[in-house]
Amino acid sequence: MSTQSSTVPALGKPGAGLPFHEWFIAKYFIFPRRFATIDNAKAISNFAEESKAVLQIVSHLSEREMLEKRLIKRLRGLEDNSRFWSVAMALEHMIIAGTSIRGVLLSLSNGRADLPGSTIADLKPNPEVSTDGLLARFEQMTQKFVRTAETAKIDAFPETTYSHPWFGPLNARKWLVFAGAHQSIHRMQIEEITKILKQESARQNVMP
Repeated sequence: MSTQSSTVPALGKPGAGLPFHEWFIAKYFIFPRRFATIDNAKAISNFAEESKAVLQIVSHLSEREMLEKRLIKRLRGLEDNSRFWSVAMALEHMIIAGTSIRGVLLSLSNGRADLPGSTIADLKPNPEVSTDGLLARFEQMTQKFVRTAETAKIDAFPETTYSHPWFGPLNARKWLVFAGAHQSIHRMQIEEITKILKQESARQNVMP
């Protein structure tokens, strides 16, 4: 399945969320199990490893490939509105979200929950994002996130929470675990986009 960047498909609104059954399973089964079985060190490792995997994927892409939007199948955990992105848009979103979650960790680990509210729509990337410095900003976000997570007192205030727009109140440790899962979803998104681009390139190469 592929869609050229000039053709904008009809998709759900930003922040519309996941299908009810998927949201229910994630909120009441998948994430509670993750919260119970993934410790802080593993959560930090998951985040860093997903970022490393992303950089390995995108390091071989040209600027044109980075900016080409493609319509992918909806992945579990990815709302409909986010299916028509470029690799650059996915990276920009991960930078925005990672920076935001880092700020949440800093506040909650100091017992402060007086953060401004945010929505999923607030975290959407600019469709016209530039590739200039994008990978460097992604690496910088990852390094800052890992340093913060390693030094913050993640478990100091377990009753202090900040609400995720879909999954409700989460304390610092739960946000840390969630961050790795979020990276994973968008790493898979980037894989799907690049797979389509490679298929298109292969077809062009065999054309007479």
